[in-house]
Amino acid sequence: IDVSKNTALVTLDMSENKLTSIDVSKNTALVTLMLWDNELTSIDVSNNTALVYLVLDFNDLTSIDVSKNTALEELKLWANELTSIDVSKNTALQLLDMDGNQLTSLDLSKNIALTVLFFGSNQLTSLDLSNGLTDQITDFEATYNYGLICIKTLDPVYATANWNSYIDEGVTFSR
Repeated sequence: IDVSKNTALVTLDMSENKLTSIDVSKNTALVTLMLWDNELTSIDVSNNTALVYLVLDFNDLTSIDVSKNTALEELKLWANELTSIDVSKNTALQLLDMDGNQLTSLDLSKNIALTVLFFGSNQLTSLDLSNGLTDQITDFEATYNYGLICIKTLDPVYATANWNSYIDEGVTFSR
């Protein structure tokens, strides 16, 4: 399927199609891109600066650059092979789902709109949530990160009281 000719395309859902590659670089009007449950090992979304909603769950991605997607509000990358990701320029991001990857560290200190965070089943040893939004986060889960000892947050007391059941035993919160 060639989607490059429809440059006015706003929503594209090609989920569950066993795609191994797709070129969306000419679809600069895309606001919603859903490609979950395919076989993608890479994707270039750098020209898709209007993206607000990006779902790439259940693929084989080892890396992704979302630095130019500053309008992103929801980013779902569950069950890929990501070892790192930089979301520091995605300050509009409200939902980040990174469950089931190979992440070792994650810095969310610049993500001031976050309300939903899922990082379970990674290899996190470092997680920085010192973005000033501790009590704004409504959903949080970071279990099965056995190397994670401490999560950095601006309000460790609040985090301990509200998120303690969503982390592995022995993990603490600190400034």
